[in-house]
Amino acid sequence: MNIVSLVLRIHPETRAEAEAALTAFPGVECHGMSDDGKLVVTVEDAEGAAMSDTLIALHRVPQVLAATLAYEHSDAMLSAPVPASQSQAT
Repeated sequence: MNIVSLVLRIHPETRAEAEAALTAFPGVECHGMSDDGKLVVTVEDAEGAAMSDTLIALHRVPQVLAATLAYEHSDAMLSAPVPASQSQAT
């Protein structure tokens, strides 16, 4: 499982339109927004949709003024073998 959290900057008056456009993408959920237009969004892996493509698409939503990556988690990072040269203390 891969998941990222973003803080998107939008005009507060466009919240309804922004959330409708954002949640149309697979794996995207909107969680809350501050009074000044900082919208918290999570993106999870979705069947048939590369997360990288979804992240690029979110930047192209007309109501999104800016996006900041706040958190990233990937199970692949945890399960990947560590090369022997990196697992030994120097």
